[in-house]
Amino acid sequence: METSSSLSFLLTLPLIGVLIAWVMPKAVQRLYAIFGSALILALTVYETSGLLFAKSADLAKTFVVDQKLSWVPEIGFSLSLRLDSVSAWFVVLNTLVALVAFSLRGVWYRKYPRLFTSFGFFLVFALNAAFLSTDLITFYLAYEAVFIPMIFMVGIWGENQKAASVLRFFIMSFLGSILMLVSIFYLVYLNHEASGVYSAQITDLIHFTATQDPVKLCWPFMGFFAAFAIKVPLVPFHGWLKDVYTNAPMPGTIWMSGILSKLGVIGMIRFVLPLFPQTAAMHQGWLVTLAAISIVYAALLAIRSNDGKSLLAYSSISHLGFVMLGIFSLKSNGITAAILLSVGHTLVSALLFFLYHQVEERQAELNLESPHGLAPLYPVLFVSLFVSVLASVSLPGTLNFGGEFLVLLNAYPVSALCTILSGLGVILGAVYMLKFYQQLGLGSDAQKPTSSGVITKDIGAYDLVLVLMLLSVIVYGGLQPAMFLKGN
Repeated sequence: METSSSLSFLLTLPLIGVLIAWVMPKAVQRLYAIFGSALILALTVYETSGLLFAKSADLAKTFVVDQKLSWVPEIGFSLSLRLDSVSAWFVVLNTLVALVAFSLRGVWYRKYPRLFTSFGFFLVFALNAAFLSTDLITFYLAYEAVFIPMIFMVGIWGENQKAASVLRFFIMSFLGSILMLVSIFYLVYLNHEASGVYSAQITDLIHFTATQDPVKLCWPFMGFFAAFAIKVPLVPFHGWLKDVYTNAPMPGTIWMSGILSKLGVIGMIRFVLPLFPQTAAMHQGWLVTLAAISIVYAALLAIRSNDGKSLLAYSSISHLGFVMLGIFSLKSNGITAAILLSVGHTLVSALLFFLYHQVEERQAELNLESPHGLAPLYPVLFVSLFVSVLASVSLPGTLNFGGEFLVLLNAYPVSALCTILSGLGVILGAVYMLKFYQQLGLGSDAQKPTSSGVITKDIGAYDLVLVLMLLSVIVYGGLQPAMFLKGN
C-alpha cells in the first residue's frame, strides 16, 4: 500500500489552480486553463499509474491508497479518502473532462474569464474529493460543493432561459441532497444506538447494516437511491436535464454529461450497494426495469429531438441507463462492466459535445429538421464527428461496445425481458445518432452548404490533436478492455 501523500496531491493541485487563476492576466486565461488542466491530468495519471496500468486485480490492490484525518471525533466526522481501481479512473476522467471543457472558445473567456477558470478548477477539486471519499459526511460536503460552480456557470454564461434552468437544477439537486443527508443522519443514529459510537465511515456502517433487517433499511435506501438517480439521471428523475443541458454554456454541458453524472454512478457503487445489499436485492426487479425504461424512453426522446444539444443530452441518459443496468444486476462482473461503460460514456459524450460546439462555431443556426450539408466545407471536422458517432453507437472495437455487451450479458440472467428491451435501445441509438450526423453533414446535391458562423476554416491543429487523443483512448480501450476490468 502506498503512502497517503498522493491523495493530498490530487486535492491540492486543483486548489492551487484556483488561486493562480486570479493572478493570471485575463488575456491568457484560456491558455492558462488548458496548460493547467493538462499538467494536472499528466500528474494525476502519474500518481494513479500503478492502479490504471496494473496487469491484474491482485496487483492493483497493492497500489490502493487510504488516508484518514480525524476532524470532529465527537460526532464521528473525519476526512477519509481512498484511491483504488474504481476511484482512480474517475479522478483521471475528471481532469480529462476539464481539459476538454477548458479548450472550448466562447464568451466565458471574454466575460469574467478569471471567474470561469477558477470555477472550473474548483469543480475538479470538489469532484476529486467526492470520488475519493469513503466517509459519508465528507462525500456529502463534496457532493454539495460541486453544485456551486455549476449553478453559477449556468446563471452567468448560460443562454436563453438560464434563470428557469438554474432554478430547476437547484430544486432537483437540493431535493436529492436533503434525502441523502436525512438518510446519512438516520444511519449514523442507528449505528450509534447499536454500538454507542458515532461514525459515518462506510466500513463501520456496512458492518452495522449487515446485521439489520433489510425491510427496516428501505427508507434510507430510497433516500440514497433518489439522490443518485437524480444525479445520473434515471427516468423519471430526468426532468431537469434538457433545459439545463441546452441552456448551459457548452463547457458546463460537457462537465455535467461527462463527469457530474458519474457522481450518481459512484454513489450507487460505493454507498448504495455495499450499505444495502439485501434491500437492493429485494427491489432488484423494479430497479432493472427502471434502467431498461430509461434506456428506451430517452432514446425515443432523442429520436424526436430537433436540437443537437438536446439530442446528445437524451443520448447521455440512454447510455447511462446501461450503466445503471449493469450496477442493478448486483453482480461483481456487472458492476465492473458498468465502470467500463462509464469510462466510455465520459470520453464519447465529452467528444461529441466538443465537436458539436465546433460545428456551432461554423454554422450559427443548427436545426436537425433540415440537412445542412456542412461536411464538404469541413471534411476533417466531420470525419472526426463521424468516427465519434460510430463510437457512440457502440461499434465493435470501441469502449462502448465492450461495456454494453458485458452489461447485457450480466443482466440477462436477472431479467431476459429487460435485457431484450435494453438491446432495443442499442438499435434506437444508431437511429438517432446517424440522423444527427446526416442532418448536420449531408445534404441533397442541389443544396449548396453555407456557413454563417464566426469560423470559416476547418478544425484547428490543437483541437484536432485533442480529438485524436480522445479517439485513440476510445479505440485502444475497445481493443484492450482488460485494463478497465480490475474489479471494484
